[in-house]
Amino acid sequence: MTRSTERPAVTTPPTTGLDEAGALRHQLANQLADAGHIRTPAVDKALRTVPRHSFAPEVPPQKAYANDIVATCHSDDGRITSSITAPWLQADMLEAARLQPGHRVLEIGSGGYNAALIAELVGPTGGVTTLDIDPAVTDRATRYLAQTGYDRVRVVTADAEYLPVSIVPDGGFDAILVTVDTWDLPWIDALADGGRLVAPLRLHQYTWAIGFTKNDGALHSGEPLIVCGFVAMQGAGAWEANRRTVPGTGVHLSWEDGTPMPVDQLAPALTREPHVAHTHVTVGGQEPFDALTLYLAGALPGFCRLSVGPGGRNGGLNPPPKHWPGAAIVRGPSLARLATERISDGDDGNGVYELVAHGYGPHGHLAAQEMAEQVQHWQRNHRAALCPQITIHPLTEGATRAASDDPHVFVKKHTRVVIDWPIVPGTAALLTDDEGRYLLHLRSANKPIWRSGQWALLGGNTEKGETCDEAIVRELAEEIGLTVPDLAGFVTLDTLNADGSFKDRVRVYHGTLNTPAHEIELREGIQLRWTRIEETAEMTMDPGTAAVLNAHHNPAHPVGSDHGTLPVVEVREPRDHRSRSIIGAHLVLIRDGAVLLGKRHPSSAFAPSTWHLPAGHREDMESAVTCMAREAEEETGLRIPEGNLSLVHVLDLLDAGSTIPRLGLFFAPSRWEGEPLVREPERCTEWRWWPLDALPEPIVEYARVALQAISRGTLYAPMGWP
Repeated sequence: MTRSTERPAVTTPPTTGLDEAGALRHQLANQLADAGHIRTPAVDKALRTVPRHSFAPEVPPQKAYANDIVATCHSDDGRITSSITAPWLQADMLEAARLQPGHRVLEIGSGGYNAALIAELVGPTGGVTTLDIDPAVTDRATRYLAQTGYDRVRVVTADAEYLPVSIVPDGGFDAILVTVDTWDLPWIDALADGGRLVAPLRLHQYTWAIGFTKNDGALHSGEPLIVCGFVAMQGAGAWEANRRTVPGTGVHLSWEDGTPMPVDQLAPALTREPHVAHTHVTVGGQEPFDALTLYLAGALPGFCRLSVGPGGRNGGLNPPPKHWPGAAIVRGPSLARLATERISDGDDGNGVYELVAHGYGPHGHLAAQEMAEQVQHWQRNHRAALCPQITIHPLTEGATRAASDDPHVFVKKHTRVVIDWPIVPGTAALLTDDEGRYLLHLRSANKPIWRSGQWALLGGNTEKGETCDEAIVRELAEEIGLTVPDLAGFVTLDTLNADGSFKDRVRVYHGTLNTPAHEIELREGIQLRWTRIEETAEMTMDPGTAAVLNAHHNPAHPVGSDHGTLPVVEVREPRDHRSRSIIGAHLVLIRDGAVLLGKRHPSSAFAPSTWHLPAGHREDMESAVTCMAREAEEETGLRIPEGNLSLVHVLDLLDAGSTIPRLGLFFAPSRWEGEPLVREPERCTEWRWWPLDALPEPIVEYARVALQAISRGTLYAPMGWP
């Protein structure tokens, strides 16, 4: 689902004269287009046309047009069984489906709104069938589709596992969109050759929205995977977690795509502190590493997912995994799991974390080392590459579901899932002559390219299906029209961000060339020159190139080698030494001597189950007052014109152990519209008015300090500074 950075080439309709719902609809579409979820005029028009609020009459229009799900049906125990998908994800999946006028489309998992969007995209010459197992859902969809003028959509009540043959058109559907969390894809035969299938596919308890194209009877992905969540599939296609509980610990292990293993013997292992195997692989605090988990699921036999139930009693499992179950492996009486350790604040204040493996039990150190080595393998060979390629083959009739011995192959009920991990994309050539000089390439300064205007090595990225060995040969042919016969791997060059997190990787090859620079036909860039090492100090040099030249020129200081792989040279981006602060905007809403506070969600990373002001960080190229107005509406639904916000306090905060100050700006409105609503339930569970002289406990301490300062009329206060 490759995203363009450009807005669709459409004219945004004016919102003047529209009713509230129409204005909110256009506002949402603008937001989705700005974020890159809308990428074509057709999807843009559909989202501006279909009245989303008409399919969610239980909630006010503001909630219907929030960029979040709208729950529409619940089970007896309160679980959501049907919902309107979050708009950002709907837009991504519709774009991935590549729908055209006249297409015949099947939607699995109904509700009405998404089917109406599809109907807009395929037009009157197309056909849309929406299917769900729950009669309450299909009755609702039928009713609202008719009320909104989309009664040409066919609504079917059936178990999708056994798709009615009568609904499949001759030649198959042009596209199938699945909007429920599905463990398998039994609909390949119902899809036309060349057709698109977009589905949230579960692989080892993670769910990725994936776009596939059907060719030669199999499904082939070719786009980034999007981590997402949907309501669970019901009926015969419901998935089984294959969960086992370690006795007396509250620790659960699930083999959803593997063979369950005994767990009773693990109880003693979890009573002791773990062995920690360091990987020296880092991630940012907001950087997902779900691709690594998918890689480990194929690379490590016996892979499972580990979670800890509430009130679990275990002495060594600390801290327990948050949010999603963690990656783990069982080795007899021992276990290892993937964990993180915070090593710095990071430039954005969200932290930099090292991936580590925790080992438990008599052989836990071996299991942890096994996991750590696979993390390092992923780092060296796959992290900087494009997303994995997923091919799904239907199982032949009568074939057994025996697990495959091949790594990165998962056998499901109806299909066989093969995951291919591309290798590192970058290549470069360190070319030397018999005089010990290096061939350097001056890159254009007026193009949006890597290291513009700097001297660098020749080379470039791999293209789809290429190895690095093939790519460097092609790149040299394209750039200078020559073949260098003795090319051999020299080092792997890793570029790190200033905070130490991974950024980019290039495989560097060494070869010999004795052709004068003026006789080489330069086809890309500005200039070539043969350069001695002492001359490079006076040149504007790519830092990575300089590091590689130094590694080659100073063999007395060899770079490290790891288990027979190419030695690694690391270069870190320069840090901006000017002092920077994280800017946060806070809303001080006071009515009748009481201030509005929200109780943060128990699973919140910051201040769980603690009272706090409505607040947020400003986004790129956004003023603090604009940030405050936006955050107020996103969190509480209150509409506050920017001109009605006044700065009432500045808190200069340095958290204990932090290297990045925070500047808290506190704004009070002269008036506002609406009553506070819980618009982000995953962050805040309730809003409540509290007397200023009787603030609740627990409350975020800096919010208390700021409110006390505001009550005294103090505009500025430092906090946490030595």
